[in-house]
Amino acid sequence: MRVIILTPYPEMFPGALGHSIIGNALDNKKFSLETINLHDFGIDKRGSIDDQPFGGGPGMVIRPDVVENALNSVIFNSKSIRKIFLTPSGQKLTQNILQELSQYTEMVILCGRFEGVDQRVIETLGFQEISIGDYVLSGGEIAAQVLVEGCIRLIPGVLGQPQSLLEETFSNNLLEYPHYTRPQVWEDNQGNKHEVPEVLTSGHHEKIERWRKDKSIEKTKTLRPDLFKKGI
Repeated sequence: MRVIILTPYPEMFPGALGHSIIGNALDNKKFSLETINLHDFGIDKRGSIDDQPFGGGPGMVIRPDVVENALNSVIFNSKSIRKIFLTPSGQKLTQNILQELSQYTEMVILCGRFEGVDQRVIETLGFQEISIGDYVLSGGEIAAQVLVEGCIRLIPGVLGQPQSLLEETFSNNLLEYPHYTRPQVWEDNQGNKHEVPEVLTSGHHEKIERWRKDKSIEKTKTLRPDLFKKGI
């Protein structure tokens, strides 16, 4: 996958995408990451990219001509292209959306700043509006890294154990079961002892799978009843 980021702050990349599993995928060319500085397409010598909103109100809005010119500078290599605009007012990002996006060959991500981006260019150029949650950040760069990591880890060969994708949270509208590791008996700083659930050390694979499924259902009912209502 080829990822192109339109941003006023290209220095924020690769950021978290340059580390761990995703960083290895980047180094091994499982995907490529490019940034385009919106200020390079500014309307004056200062590289201004925003202006006051019509109708009044606080803040500034990124101009449509700036976004269009930045996008037009990209030479696409395929017709398998998705354009994303990250905004708190967009469709909430889900695992299903990530799975869909991971199938594309090229993806353009527009990172908003200030009060947002002129809606005309979003609609005219066919950007899909996506939100990573019901909260507001100062810009779309961190959100872009969230979205890209979520997509890239779904690409075959990125994760060392493909089975992990099948058991993860949201894979079946269920939260993932709890995990435990050594020591088998952990004594905390207060002297209290905490043991790993006995079934996990039994070696009985069928019982372990049943326990994990039950715990996933229990956790989903408690923490995310909205997911549980979607059906198991």
